[in-house]
Amino acid sequence: MYQQIIATIESTLKTLGINPSEAKVNEGQYNISKDKSTEVLLDIWEENERVFFQALSPVTKLKNPNNADVLKMLLEENHGLVEASFAVAKDDIIIKETIECSAFFNQERAIATISRIAYYSETFRNKWAMPS
Repeated sequence: MYQQIIATIESTLKTLGINPSEAKVNEGQYNISKDKSTEVLLDIWEENERVFFQALSPVTKLKNPNNADVLKMLLEENHGLVEASFAVAKDDIIIKETIECSAFFNQERAIATISRIAYYSETFRNKWAMPS
C-alpha cells in the first residue's frame, strides 16, 4: 500500500501543478510551497505494516519554550481547528495533520489536507505577525 499512497500523492502534486520530481526531497518526502512564505512538507511512511501521510507547515518561531501562556494558547487554538493541530518541533510552532491511510485514501483527501495545512499556516502566521 505504501507505493499506492506515493502514487496518489505524486498524482495529487501533478494536479496542483507541481512537478513531483522537483518537490521530492527523499523517498516519500516532498517540500512544496503555496507562495514564497508558506512551505508545506509532505511525508509518507510505513510503520508496523500501516502507511501514514502527514502534511505540516512551520508557522512561527517559539521564542520561549517554557512560556506556559504560549503553550496554553496553542492548546486553546487546537480546539477550533479541523483535522489539524499545533505542535512544537525544536524551536518552531508547526501546524500538522497526520492520516493513517487505507485503500480509500484518495486525491481529494490529499488535496484537502494540503490545502487545510497551507491555509492554517498562512492564517496563523498573519494573525501572530509582529507589527513593524
